[in-house]
Amino acid sequence: MMASNIELEQFYSREVEFPSPLLASHIKTAEREVHTLLAGMRSILRKNIDPSIEELIVQTGSSYEGLKVKGKMELDFMIVLFHPKFIFIPVTSDYSGYCKIKFQQEQLQSEMQSSKKWTSSSPPHSFQYDFTSDGYLIPSEIYKWFQSLADKAVNQNKSKFVRKFVGNLPARTLILNISPGVDICVDLVPAICIDRDLYVVAKPLKTSPDPHLWRLSLSVFEKKILSQHQSSCHLKALKILKYLREHDTRLEETSQFASGICSYHLKTASLHQLAQRPDTPEGLLEHLHQLMDFLIECMQRRELNHFFIGNPSSLAEKAKVPSNITHGERCLNLFDDKFVKESTLNQARERLVKIKGSLPAIIQQHSGPVAYSCNIY
Repeated sequence: MMASNIELEQFYSREVEFPSPLLASHIKTAEREVHTLLAGMRSILRKNIDPSIEELIVQTGSSYEGLKVKGKMELDFMIVLFHPKFIFIPVTSDYSGYCKIKFQQEQLQSEMQSSKKWTSSSPPHSFQYDFTSDGYLIPSEIYKWFQSLADKAVNQNKSKFVRKFVGNLPARTLILNISPGVDICVDLVPAICIDRDLYVVAKPLKTSPDPHLWRLSLSVFEKKILSQHQSSCHLKALKILKYLREHDTRLEETSQFASGICSYHLKTASLHQLAQRPDTPEGLLEHLHQLMDFLIECMQRRELNHFFIGNPSSLAEKAKVPSNITHGERCLNLFDDKFVKESTLNQARERLVKIKGSLPAIIQQHSGPVAYSCNIY
């Protein structure tokens, strides 16, 4: 039995779409708390040592892209850091999508000699000493500093909403308990602007021995494209597939489609579909099937190329993505073994094939209220 477009539209409205007034209220609360936290962090910065924290917070993620679905309430902010002596060095070869940040070092030896505080029992402190090695900025050290600073600011500036901090690289997750049983998870990612809307975030590449690699973030450009296509069936289909993935463990506890594939993979696949077929007359069901088929094919080939890196397109050009990103880098395969294991990809594909084949039954099983909270481990 095939699901109809009408049934899928009803499922989207009833189960998938996050209520706009509630989302706006959560965003307002979270943004207020984040600005308060950042003000507290700025007040305890070490002068002439720590990088500065800019007033600007960069809003990213599904809640700002029009892609939020019912489930965990999560918000994503890039917290912009600055230092006047940052220099950026793009890294290609096996590390497309990453760069290094060089620091214009002053004479560290002369600093050590001139400081009366540095003794054999008291290590020297300077930006270079605390955050760099071999003249390059270390993302893990920036993250640890950011984490410690945020913890101190939370302890000093008590809030009725802030419950706790959790998190691993690259985000520090602020948990806001805004009412009994209702949490907002706010991911705070330290980032550095390298060119207008182009940022790098403190997420080292685990498969590289080089500790100095920063990951490029093109989320601002993705948000620009998605904001221009909010009425597209492509995005509705993407949100339905996101919902099915995020809640698939309710139906299959060990689902690799839920745990091995992330929402960024789905968004990337949808952007490729949008670029290839921007204006199509098909209904929502056809768009959902096309998206599933494309993703299944990518999993089979073990190849899902990043939408921007090494991939010129009219959408990227309209969003003003720097040409050195779309033309100057080779394609970055998000399904490469460095990122997703072959066994995980195979199991995720098998599960998605089953979901597509029994879509009406799957939709029927996804019913009932969903709590707007986030799990804390």
